[in-house]
Amino acid sequence: MAAEPPEKNNHNVAEVTCRIVMDVKIRVREITPESVADEFTPSDDLAWEWAERQGRLLRELMSDGEALNQYLISIAKEDLGALLNSDQIGGMPADDEDDLFERMYSGMGDEDALFFVDARRDGILYENMRLVHRSVVTDWKSTELKDICVLTQGSEERTIL
Repeated sequence: MAAEPPEKNNHNVAEVTCRIVMDVKIRVREITPESVADEFTPSDDLAWEWAERQGRLLRELMSDGEALNQYLISIAKEDLGALLNSDQIGGMPADDEDDLFERMYSGMGDEDALFFVDARRDGILYENMRLVHRSVVTDWKSTELKDICVLTQGSEERTIL
């Protein structure tokens, strides 16, 4: 195949940036035997106490509005990055998430707090919060586009839907 003439390789391409504002619903479901039946069945290795402990951690998170908002924003960003296959959009770093949850479990009873402290120390905190993570679901199908605009130098050209 012949190479394109030099003038065809020198395309002038316009590039614009659009700002998109969306409303996305995120649901947080309680950890109960019914809600986790598809994901967890008590066994000799993992008793129901393992799931109940995560339920208590989730309730602790739900009671702290600031921490809950930080976590939900992180989940939304992480999910959006995955949907777009983008390396530029992601949730909070793992250490920051661990720190956020440490604030939650440090306010729990001694036995629960010790369990999560030990899990973090042993590098298995994420595995012991599996049901907490799966309790948070981003509903992208119900997303509503609220605003979109083209950003130009020094201003925005708005299109409100």
